[in-house]
Amino acid sequence: MRLLLVRHGETDWNAAGRIQGCTDTPLNARGRAQAAALAEKLRSSERAEALYTSPLRRAAETAEIIGSALGLRPEPVEALREISFGVWEGCSWAEIQRRWPEDFAYCEADRLNRAPPGGESYARLMARACPAVERLRRAPGGTAIAVCHSAVIRAVLCALRGISIGDGYATLRIKNSSVTELADLSAASGVEGR
Repeated sequence: MRLLLVRHGETDWNAAGRIQGCTDTPLNARGRAQAAALAEKLRSSERAEALYTSPLRRAAETAEIIGSALGLRPEPVEALREISFGVWEGCSWAEIQRRWPEDFAYCEADRLNRAPPGGESYARLMARACPAVERLRRAPGGTAIAVCHSAVIRAVLCALRGISIGDGYATLRIKNSSVTELADLSAASGVEGR
């Protein structure tokens, strides 16, 4: 199956540069407009047969908007939820570096295996998200859409491309309401704002 990974629309925390992680923030007006515009593009260009979503509200709202346009009901997939940033959630990266300099440096030294206090490592995220994405991709049919989060998409692409999480942050820009196509997991391609 051809799988399109869609990042949810904008939230107030996205607009403010605050880390969301597992905090269940809703879409803002711009995020709903982004989702509606993307839904129209997908309606005119795709014949999706299935729609999946992270259970977090910002992804589920985006999926509902897309589903309305495509005549599909979103199916929640727990493994697609965003990575947990623990106590760092609600803060900007600059604030995190200022308030938790030792913890930040510790995590930066090994982004794959180390987690913020009370949070989740990228290794754990990859252990749940990559198999889930592979299961969705291997399902019978033509095209499916999975609405999720930037860290999930980044983790999957890093695993597929064999690059580090640090390199993924440096090279992969995953904008709100962007589409990343996974036709073949051996050759994934990220498409911004498609």
